[in-house]
Amino acid sequence: MSPADAVIRDEERGEKMIELVVDDNCLVPDLSKESDLIRVIIGPSHDFDDILDLCASSLTNEEIAHIHRLWSDDDFPRTFIREGDSLIIRARN
Repeated sequence: MSPADAVIRDEERGEKMIELVVDDNCLVPDLSKESDLIRVIIGPSHDFDDILDLCASSLTNEEIAHIHRLWSDDDFPRTFIREGDSLIIRARN
């Protein structure tokens, strides 16, 4: 089992959800971390290097790997939700 799969399994048990949010109005990437939710907010001009710069000292390698899969893995089952100017990307349960 890969580290990203372990994080997904935690999500399915309701322990932690990780969201990648692409907000049309975001100029500076932001990270919010709560006991049950990790949310990374970026703008359309940001790339994964911006995400790494933001998260490297705050998240585990497994959490960053999960965000990378949300960002780039076409075979990773994801849910896309549009809320106003934001696109929320989550692992599909």
